[in-house]
Amino acid sequence: MDERARSMRGRARSYLLVPAGGEGEGLGHLLRCVRLSARLGAGVSFFVRHLDDAAKVVLAQRVALLPARSRPAMLSRLPRGSRWDVVAVDARGISAEELGELMPHGLVVGLDEGGDARGFAPFLVDTLPGPPRRAVANLSDPSYLFLPPQKRRQPPRSIRRILLSLGGEDREHLGEKLAEVMIRDGVADAGQLTVVQGPLSGSRTWPSGVAMGVATGPDGISPLLSSHDVLITHFGMAAFEALATGIPAILFNPTAYHAELGQAAGFPQIGVGTPDTARLKKLLADPAGLYQQPRSFNRAIGRDRGKRLPELLRTLSLIGSSDCPVCGAAGNRVIGRFPDRTYRVCRGCGITYLESYAGRRREYSDRYFLADYKAQYGRTYLEDFSSIKAACEPRVSILLELLGERGAAGTVVDVGCAYGPFLAALKDRGSAGFGLDVSASAVAHVKESLGLPAVRAEFEMVPRGRLPRRISAVTMWYVIEHFTGTREALARAAGLLEPGGVLAFSTPNGRGISGRSDRGRFLAASPGDHFIILSPRGLRKILASHHLRLRRIRVTGHHPERFPGLLGAAARRWTPAARALRLISELCRLGDTFEAYAVKTAVKESS
Repeated sequence: MDERARSMRGRARSYLLVPAGGEGEGLGHLLRCVRLSARLGAGVSFFVRHLDDAAKVVLAQRVALLPARSRPAMLSRLPRGSRWDVVAVDARGISAEELGELMPHGLVVGLDEGGDARGFAPFLVDTLPGPPRRAVANLSDPSYLFLPPQKRRQPPRSIRRILLSLGGEDREHLGEKLAEVMIRDGVADAGQLTVVQGPLSGSRTWPSGVAMGVATGPDGISPLLSSHDVLITHFGMAAFEALATGIPAILFNPTAYHAELGQAAGFPQIGVGTPDTARLKKLLADPAGLYQQPRSFNRAIGRDRGKRLPELLRTLSLIGSSDCPVCGAAGNRVIGRFPDRTYRVCRGCGITYLESYAGRRREYSDRYFLADYKAQYGRTYLEDFSSIKAACEPRVSILLELLGERGAAGTVVDVGCAYGPFLAALKDRGSAGFGLDVSASAVAHVKESLGLPAVRAEFEMVPRGRLPRRISAVTMWYVIEHFTGTREALARAAGLLEPGGVLAFSTPNGRGISGRSDRGRFLAASPGDHFIILSPRGLRKILASHHLRLRRIRVTGHHPERFPGLLGAAARRWTPAARALRLISELCRLGDTFEAYAVKTAVKESS
């Protein structure tokens, strides 16, 4: 857990909600934020930048219905230096520039984000299905909507009570048009219809005999749904609320884009702008068919509804940084999203890095080296010790070659030494080693079984006085990717070395065959505590910024069977093909891991 996560424990969390609402935006996003505020309780503020005057009036009216102690503050500007734990943006779509303005104020979570910010926001939640071409979100599920409990479970014998709700603004006057056409064409009698007139729709004229439904509370039209047999609306939150209640929703959309979304979500539709009454009659004549969708929807979302979004925001926290941990560049594009993490590629140094939302960092305790390691590799770390040590022997040879005579004049500090296989290989060559690890049992094994000095501590925090007086090399075998602050870790390692000293590390290769052939699959399989994904490309410049000159790259982890398509299949079945592809992998540096060896230079030499 990083320092900011520690500071959050034991105190109330705070939230900034940024909704859209008003002319051209409707009220759906605004009313969702009001519901969210009611469920989050105290500590909520609204940033009203995207609300026009009429929407601000609606917000004030709805907020006034909340308990006085939990009424949110209304902000027209954000004070410099102000911070919230979560900044939830429900504004349909914002620019990358505005996202950049919001990010210093807290962890930005985009709700159904459709603007340029979609490619840059730290965390995205899609509650409404989007077009197939839309980039994926971290979480995508209608159950993150505020969905009412299921009230209707069986279809009626005939559709008698019809609710019309065409939005808080309904600029196209679809509600009036639909009510008139339904009565005129004999689809329904006026007495069967209930219409909801939105707060921003102004004065409307409805056919005589049509009932008016009132939706002024925080839950919008939800209280009206269970007393009707069907809802006719446009694509949006209300349609999914109807399904959750247990009644079907038929879409009458204002635009072709709404219709595209509705079709992708599987809703029955009756047209865009002009209603197809023949189609509507046919739908209403088949209650059993209509009610199949709400039945399937409720089976899919279960009973956990209306609570998931506030629960997510109460627990969501960032481990790592949205800025590059190597060079500090901000505004980097997202290349991969998963429920517990987001990946970006740095526009400055080119590395891929991770923002984690897993809640806590993985602990490399005794369990990792025993049960966890065995579950992954088939035997415990100690049972695998000899093979790991054998893999370390080439590393020792390269390291001692680069150190030359300096190898005998200092100590090699192995960061993340585990049970000491590298230290054991180093000892066999007559060189002094010193272990550093966060695992108590690992440090005890190094000291008691290998007879070598070791300290239990985090590399970033260990006092200089607990380390050897003269350090000839710092090694990190599959450790560097675990630091949230890579730049600080490299700076510390370089600071421990005198000119001529060596930093050596191994790490997964982001440009290996797995990363190149299927980046999405590669990122999905990447451990959630690997905060950077390096590659040989661009590494020289990164190390030079810490006065380290890259001297050797050794690409490892060659897997011919991981080549895509027919090549990989041939390698799995035919030994000559596997040998040929391995040679290609070695020549093109396509191994899935690599080792880097860099020598500390004098400051004037690297300037």
